[in-house]
Amino acid sequence: PALTMRPAMTGWPLWMRQTSAILRVELRKNFITARGFWIYLLALAPAALVWMHSIDAVIRGNRHSLNNDTEVMAGIFQIFFLRPAVFFGCVGIFTYLFRGEMVERSLHYYFLAPVRREVLAAGKYLAGLITAAFFFCGSIALTFTDMYYHYSAQERDFFLGSGGYQHLAAYVSITALACMAYGALFLFLGIRYRNPVIPAVTLLFWESLNLFLPAWLRKFSILYYLRSMTPVELSLRGPGALLGAVAEPVSAWIAVPSLFVITAMLLMLAVRQLKITEISYSSD
Repeated sequence: PALTMRPAMTGWPLWMRQTSAILRVELRKNFITARGFWIYLLALAPAALVWMHSIDAVIRGNRHSLNNDTEVMAGIFQIFFLRPAVFFGCVGIFTYLFRGEMVERSLHYYFLAPVRREVLAAGKYLAGLITAAFFFCGSIALTFTDMYYHYSAQERDFFLGSGGYQHLAAYVSITALACMAYGALFLFLGIRYRNPVIPAVTLLFWESLNLFLPAWLRKFSILYYLRSMTPVELSLRGPGALLGAVAEPVSAWIAVPSLFVITAMLLMLAVRQLKITEISYSSD
């Protein structure tokens, strides 16, 4: 790809100009593609289902309590969004950034360019993060809006004024943090492993079993910090209660910096691995 610099950016440091050029190339190439169709469906599926729920409530005159729909919204977010949706969406977006180019035999163009590997990783990671955040943060915002569509204006105003806006901000922020942390994780796996899907599935089991781990091991889980910040606790009963329980949650003042530290460490590992990566298409 041609890493051309815009005239307005000529006063910027070289690494910033190169990162911006890579970011633009990657966004044009990967933002909306046919191979990512399943990711877009995964992101928009809950919004579509909740929209049909609201339309059905309007047509049939079914009345739901605000408390009930608020808990349903929390269940969709914790059980669907933070597990299969954002997790596998980031698998599809971030592992492709390097592994996909190796499969398509185009990564050597970047390696032949006079660009440092950390700059290349930064540009690609930012492109993946913008893509993931756009679809998944947008989806959770649409899902939240659709959930309360069938209520009257007075009921919506009451809910939003008594904490609804804080719930929406929390859901969008947690989703963005999830894209940030999982994106760094799968960027590293995409560089390190020829088939990153196998370690990704293994990590999903690790994340899901976090509740049963000793207290000191729970801290080695991205999902643990994300779910500690959710604004609504699920009141599930029976075996399903395990899906909604967060063992010894931490405060946002600990969870947010922890996620940034995890992301930074994973990005450093990705850059370190990228620096020793050599192109050998015959082995792929």
